[in-house]
Amino acid sequence: MTQETQPGELPRVTRVIDMKLPLTWLLGVGFMIIAGGFGLYHQIGSQGEKLNEVKDQIKALQIAVNSGNSQSTTLAGEIAILRFRVETLESDKRRAQ
Repeated sequence: MTQETQPGELPRVTRVIDMKLPLTWLLGVGFMIIAGGFGLYHQIGSQGEKLNEVKDQIKALQIAVNSGNSQSTTLAGEIAILRFRVETLESDKRRAQ
């Protein structure tokens, strides 16, 4: 921006444009920006759908792991009971001899 003053006038500001851009360039750049925005929007949407699928798979895996944990806990309890019974039977057998 420059200020041009004439003798006896108040200072005024004028704009100096050094380079003029062709309209086709401006339209082309604008179109590329808009197309990139749409592409990004759709890419984010597809990534969101994939993320939801992964969340569902993780939930199913958590359910499977929880059921496996409960089964292993149940089996550990049953094994402990069986060990106790075997030990008592062995001790009764030793006493009987």
